[in-house]
Amino acid sequence: KRPLIIFPQGTRVLPHERPSFKKGASRIYEKLKIPCQPVAINSGYVWPKKGPKSSYKTITISILKPIAAGLSKEEFLKNLEKNIYEELDLLN
Repeated sequence: KRPLIIFPQGTRVLPHERPSFKKGASRIYEKLKIPCQPVAINSGYVWPKKGPKSSYKTITISILKPIAAGLSKEEFLKNLEKNIYEELDLLN
């Protein structure tokens, strides 16, 4: 009955990096058997893992279409990665 926030890349990434998502997100999805609410955030422009941080840029957060419960772990992870990265491509 509590929200759970997961960053499926496992770390902050630069705006145009597209690492594969970690499998832990799909394991949690499978175990909980509840829908997933994907969120895309382009904070890599403001808080890069390396280099200077900028306080003069805007972070955009996009709430995406929920992913229903019941998909296989592989199908879930494929959908999650595709949806988030497509949105980030639009934001960047």
